[in-house]
Amino acid sequence: MIYITGDIHGDPTRFSKEAFPEQDTMTKEDYVIICGDFGLVWDKEESKNERYWLNWLQNKPFTTLFVDGNHENHDRLDAMPVSEWNGGKVHFVRPNVILSLIHISEPTRPY
Repeated sequence: MIYITGDIHGDPTRFSKEAFPEQDTMTKEDYVIICGDFGLVWDKEESKNERYWLNWLQNKPFTTLFVDGNHENHDRLDAMPVSEWNGGKVHFVRPNVILSLIHISEPTRPY
């Protein structure tokens, strides 16, 4: 199953079990795609708050995918290793929290 949502601006609580009960039947083979402004890679270094929420998402039964927006720390994202995944290039923020390197905001970025 694939679910798509817009900007979360660093607040993933819309994926709580109460707000998103569909996750009860999901697996890591199911995807939640955040279309820009993920906002959980923002500080210069990973903060306690970012660490908490990224680990919280990692522990969800689904895989989180996101496309970067203007509310990201692009220097930090660009410093992450580039990996191949499902025929495309990505940054793994966590094993199941993945940034797509399809940069909508910068389509000419050389990856």
